[in-house]
Amino acid sequence: MTDDKQETEVFEIASGDISVWVDGGIHLKVNAPGKDPVELGKQEALKLGELLVRLAIEQCG
Repeated sequence: MTDDKQETEVFEIASGDISVWVDGGIHLKVNAPGKDPVELGKQEALKLGELLVRLAIEQCG
């Protein structure tokens, strides 16, 4: 059996604590245990911001 659907690319940030993917829209999931917030350092925050901007541009194009 073949699946013609393209596999969704999942981007992981902050050592896997945050997952981002596109499936009709941009999805962002926090994978941290419990309800603990995920703290991003400067580089991680910049990487997340750049990824979100790139995905948003790709969705509009």
